[in-house]
Amino acid sequence: IAAGSLTILAEGMWAVVMALQVIALNPDPAALSFVAACLGGGLVAFVLVGGIAADRIPQRTIIIGVQVVNLVAVTSVAVLGLLGLLRVWHMAVAAGVLGIAAAFFFPAYSAYLPRILPAEQLLAANGVEGVLRPVLQRAVGPAAAGLLIGATFPTLGAVIVAVMFAIALVLLFGTTGV
Repeated sequence: IAAGSLTILAEGMWAVVMALQVIALNPDPAALSFVAACLGGGLVAFVLVGGIAADRIPQRTIIIGVQVVNLVAVTSVAVLGLLGLLRVWHMAVAAGVLGIAAAFFFPAYSAYLPRILPAEQLLAANGVEGVLRPVLQRAVGPAAAGLLIGATFPTLGAVIVAVMFAIALVLLFGTTGV
């Protein structure tokens, strides 16, 4: 639950970090549209592949792999931003990679949860996740990122998101399952 909650919160923060970082790099709406399209395009283009992978590769392996990819993508943005080397095309690549990662995560997560929980706990777990996802991803995450970036700068938001992905990854390594 902790790893999932941190990941969901980080994803919610990333939406605002991504937008404000792109605007800081290039205030042209086309730049932001391009980066957002890369995120959505990566997800749409690979969701079927992600579903097939979830049927053939251990779901825990996929989930941990996705978390590693998320961490590398966001850390790359954070480091480039801190060094003053970040460009819109870096953001587009990171967004595409995050979209592809999400395409693998959701099918693996959906298949993995019933394998690690007893049947009588599955409904409750889905209920908790059903409450946490919109609250953390659509409300708390974007609000926290907006406040943080409003008080500082977009790259610090990327650093915080990377740290959250790292902590969630450490927690995921502690999970067990079939």
